[in-house]
Amino acid sequence: MGILEMQVNALMRLCAAETERDRALARQELRRLMEASPEEAGPVTMERLVRRMLLELGAPEHLTGHDFAVYAIVLVAENRTYIHNITFGLYPQVAAHFDTTAARVERAIRHLVEVTWSRGDLDVLQRYFGNTISQYKGKPTNGEFIARLANMARQRMEDAA
Repeated sequence: MGILEMQVNALMRLCAAETERDRALARQELRRLMEASPEEAGPVTMERLVRRMLLELGAPEHLTGHDFAVYAIVLVAENRTYIHNITFGLYPQVAAHFDTTAARVERAIRHLVEVTWSRGDLDVLQRYFGNTISQYKGKPTNGEFIARLANMARQRMEDAA
C-alpha cells in the first residue's frame, strides 16, 4: 500500500469518526502521513531528488524553467559531457524533450535562477553554492547552477546506494 492510499484511508477514517477521540487519532495519523518523507512515499530517483533540491532552494514550481531545469540537471548528473556543451548539446536536448526551442529553454532556466536567487532562502543558497559562484555577480550562471546541483544530486544518489 502506497503512502497516497494510506493518506486517503486516514482521511476516510477522519470523515467517518463518530467520537472526538477517533477524530483526534485519525487527524494525528493523517498529519503523520502528510509529513512523511519522500523516501517513504517511494523509491528515490534522480528526478525526485533534483525536484526536492530545487524546492529546498526556493525555486518556484509554477515556472516553466522548473521542469526544464529538472530535466537538464538529471541529464548532466547522468552524463557529465552535457555540461561542457550547454548551448549546442544540453539546451537542444531539453528543448526536444519538451517540444520547444533551445533559446526558450535557456531563457526559462535563467529566469528560474534569477527568481530563486531573489526569493530563495539565503542560508540554503549559501549551503548549496557556498564559494562556488562569484560574489560580484550575485547569482550563478545557468551552467554553474546546473553543474552544482547535478554534482550534489549524483553524490547524494551514490551515498544512498
